[in-house]
Amino acid sequence: MKPTSLPDEAEAVETPDATDREPLLEARDLALGGLFGALAIVLPVVFHALGPGVGPILLPMYLPILALGLLVSWRTSALVGLLAPLLSSVLTGMPPMAPPIALLMSAELAALAAAAGLARSTGVPLWVACLLALMASRVVGTLALLTIGHALGYNQSIWQYAVLSLALAWPGLALQLTVVPATVFALEKTSLLGSRWRKVTHGA
Repeated sequence: MKPTSLPDEAEAVETPDATDREPLLEARDLALGGLFGALAIVLPVVFHALGPGVGPILLPMYLPILALGLLVSWRTSALVGLLAPLLSSVLTGMPPMAPPIALLMSAELAALAAAAGLARSTGVPLWVACLLALMASRVVGTLALLTIGHALGYNQSIWQYAVLSLALAWPGLALQLTVVPATVFALEKTSLLGSRWRKVTHGA
């Protein structure tokens, strides 16, 4: 037996594993997109049943969308984040279309999910990706307020939207920075495919 043939044989066996992983991840992305998209519609209904002021404090729609952004490709998660508030508004009346809260949330959630996925694709730690995603969503939400919101007659000030709302929603932000990354970490550890962002090499 020639010892020099072993690396070539190992490489021949492991390369298809790395190649075949992407279609499986894409299928998982679609499944998770449907699941977390449904949670983004159901969770606010559950939370609002606890009281009319619970939603703006705990931000239940943001939790599954941020988790999705950390788990799947940014394109899939951004699309779900964009559509979830609109579908929820049609199906449940929350968030409302007038004033255009649903449109502003669509912009925020799409940015939240896309930024989370893009941040993870660069290899930054999970918690850092969460923080960057929250910052991006607030910036995009503020820009949406100044453009879409004001164009539709929604004249809430930047101070009210970007500052006072954050002061009210600090419990929800805390959940997004603690519970969401912990849940994502657990899901990736138990998944057969592992993290989407794990680099597969011939020597793995």
